[in-house]
Amino acid sequence: MRLAALLVAALALVAAPAVADDVAEEVAEEAAESGDEGGGPNGFSLAAATVPADKILEGGPARDTIESVDAPRFVPAAEASWVGPQNPVVGLVVGDEARAYPVHLLEFHQVVNDRVGDVPVVVTYDPLTGTPLAYRRKLGTHTLSFGVSGLIYNCNFLLYDRETESLWSQMRGDAISGKHAGTRLERIRVRQETFARWLKRHPGTRVLERPDPRKIDYRYSPYTAYWVQDEIPFPVEARDKRFHTKELVLGVQLGAAQRAYVGSLVTRAGGTLEDRFQGKPIRLRYTSETGTFEYDVPDDVEVTEGFWFAWKAFHPDTEIWRGKAQP
Repeated sequence: MRLAALLVAALALVAAPAVADDVAEEVAEEAAESGDEGGGPNGFSLAAATVPADKILEGGPARDTIESVDAPRFVPAAEASWVGPQNPVVGLVVGDEARAYPVHLLEFHQVVNDRVGDVPVVVTYDPLTGTPLAYRRKLGTHTLSFGVSGLIYNCNFLLYDRETESLWSQMRGDAISGKHAGTRLERIRVRQETFARWLKRHPGTRVLERPDPRKIDYRYSPYTAYWVQDEIPFPVEARDKRFHTKELVLGVQLGAAQRAYVGSLVTRAGGTLEDRFQGKPIRLRYTSETGTFEYDVPDDVEVTEGFWFAWKAFHPDTEIWRGKAQP
């Protein structure tokens, strides 16, 4: 079965939230029963899980059915005919090298094991939570290679490293089971913006080639209906119905302090703002036509872009920017 078909099948749960809840409950019961052995969900042991094992669920596709990109190829921007000026990309800079990973490619692969200069990185994108995140792949003297486990925690996909089969939370960046349980990867900041905007910022950027154009038609997203639905397909630990679940937000965090800049509130305030967060200057712009943020945020402030429900699920005590300067 083609990957696109598998993704559509997995998203059938989204179209029927009541069925999704029933399936999630059954999966949770099976996970709780098998989580203390090597034959847990999708073959992963949950014996050393740092989160409740019954909250680690099967997301639909089996392990590695969503194929990570392990040997990425890149071309100059002028040769990247598969990405248009208004297509969103995930932009990454390491040293003097800039790279763009088109979101419509990442939707089908979710994980890119890359090396930028001498730095091994993993670039990830979760279509369920709308979160683009990147991390360094090196732990001590070891370099990890990541795949898609097919498992979900807090409606966010779990990576696994092929060296130890530890499970890693895409949003938290830490291992939640296996040998590396409790270990956190070092995050590398990325930006999600239109290709035109990224190219203006980094004119020498190189662009990810289509990994498998013979099998996958990257022009059509299997998530189009999902973006406008207000339902959450899997259980989450915190919910907040003040905003549409798929409302786009830019979340910032410094230590235990957290704040969410909700796209609609920024739009209502004129689309641009200047704020202070824990004494740090925050400047951002939200463009509702493209659903992208542009921001100027100090390096020591962690930035996460994604859907409102996902930010709230992982940051239940978050502040919400309300249209006026905050401390």
